[in-house]
Amino acid sequence: PSPSDPSFTSLLPPRQPFHTTSPTATTPTPHRQRPIQRHPRAFHLTGPEPPSIHPHSSSATTPTDPSLPEQFRTVMRLLTNSVVVCTSTQPAHPGHPGTAAIPRAMTMSSFTSLALTPPSPVVSLNIAVPSRTYDAVAASRRFNIHVLADDESGARVADWFTGGNAEGREVFERLVEEGGVAVVRSGSAAAVESGEAPVLEGDGVLYVLRCKLLDDEPARGLVRVRDHVIVLGEVVEIVEGSGAQREAEERFGLLYADRRYRQLGGCITPGGDGIDGK
Repeated sequence: PSPSDPSFTSLLPPRQPFHTTSPTATTPTPHRQRPIQRHPRAFHLTGPEPPSIHPHSSSATTPTDPSLPEQFRTVMRLLTNSVVVCTSTQPAHPGHPGTAAIPRAMTMSSFTSLALTPPSPVVSLNIAVPSRTYDAVAASRRFNIHVLADDESGARVADWFTGGNAEGREVFERLVEEGGVAVVRSGSAAAVESGEAPVLEGDGVLYVLRCKLLDDEPARGLVRVRDHVIVLGEVVEIVEGSGAQREAEERFGLLYADRRYRQLGGCITPGGDGIDGK
């Protein structure tokens, strides 16, 4: 749908000054909304690239060495992580007249499964705070995880939501206009206003995991660790995206390592007769 389509405009309410919250509260604080200046970037496939860095050992006798965080960062760049987009909605606050529900989204590589049963799968992710997307998740207690295709279309969606979402609904509108992605509502307009999370639809989206925060006490799905919050959620529904339907063969999800989006490569299997002839 286009921005004039009812399924799009019902998700994104009329423009209002955007509001955000502190990392531990859900009361909106007014900020000035600024027009969006960026545009979705195009991507293309290239050949495999080896790591661009080689971490060195740190000293065990000086654990507070200032270089330790940087060395750790370079080691982490050697690990491949899944890339997903998390969407949520900051609900309109009844105590603040003139506010409206605001969609939020961010790209992340911290998503992982935590438990399968019972009674429903549990997932985890972590968000650096302060964060508008975290505020939306904490306030609405709902979020959607978008598993992205490991190709140019998936990388374009992931890249777009690394640029921040201070512009609110304009971030989604620009992606619809130029990024080949539709934003659809997963419920009625009333459900959206109450916190229903946006659903992205397009070739770059394989699956959408609709989630709600874990209700277990005392944390109720939100665990603060220094400058991050670990978000724990229950998967309540899995929605197949058009990216999973466009080809006869299944695709793997988008990966990220050493500051590059990547595809899954060859397999390492037991026994001989591998690709090297051994």
